[in-house]
Amino acid sequence: MQAPRFIRFLSGRRLDWSLAALALAASLAPVAALRPWTADLARLVSVPLAPVSHLGVFLRARVRPEQSAFDPRAPETLALEQEVRQFRTLYEQSRLENERLERSIASLAAVRARLDGTGQRLAEASVVGMDASRRDGAARINAGARHGLRAGSVALVSGDILVGVVGQDIGALSASLIPTTKLPSLGVRLYPPQGSDPSTPLNSYPGAMLKPTTRGTWSADVASTQPLSIGMVARLADDRFGRTALGARVGTVVAIEPIEKAPLARRVEIAPLASLGDFATVVVVVESGEPE
Repeated sequence: MQAPRFIRFLSGRRLDWSLAALALAASLAPVAALRPWTADLARLVSVPLAPVSHLGVFLRARVRPEQSAFDPRAPETLALEQEVRQFRTLYEQSRLENERLERSIASLAAVRARLDGTGQRLAEASVVGMDASRRDGAARINAGARHGLRAGSVALVSGDILVGVVGQDIGALSASLIPTTKLPSLGVRLYPPQGSDPSTPLNSYPGAMLKPTTRGTWSADVASTQPLSIGMVARLADDRFGRTALGARVGTVVAIEPIEKAPLARRVEIAPLASLGDFATVVVVVESGEPE
């Protein structure tokens, strides 16, 4: 039995070219002309594919079961968020503690180089209290007689900045710390910001005896023919504070004024390089030996 002529005609190459021509005509036809019969065609195609689609849904449910909708207010979700916040806090705490230890090691190392042959050692102390009733009032540190502190022990920060001196009020585990701006006097020498020239005699750099002012700075009358300038660095040159403290930075010159009654002298104002209230820990130079 032979197939109809129409089917025999649309076979082989003719069928391929016919389908290609139909596809080209459909692609070039306007959307309005194709819309009426595309929905019907989709329904006809979906009928034989329905079993395959159902089988795919069944297999997907077996391999990866559907999960319940995410509830951000569920107790287990809130508990997980709380744990994440706690662990994040612990992580940041460890990073800050590591940074603090690195600063402490750097400060101790900077001061330790000055202790060779002095018979002294270092103790790091935390500032545990400040006199809130006065600006730059006396502070309290958590080191005392058992750590070897004595009245007059100097406290340094940032390696070589003098910020205070241990007072007479010394307990077993704590002591008072007097800011340098509250000391009756402080002997210093003034150097250029870039430092001293080794070929220049030391007495060429003007010396000064600093007196505290009510503005939290120092004032001094300098009788020297050497030029003075804003920004000069005041370094401790006072034997009363021990060899280790000699050369420590104290402050910088912020103002210079002439003195009418002494034409060769000038009055300078010096601002401290650091305030005791801005630091949580200080390095105290104490006598070596066994604490009492």
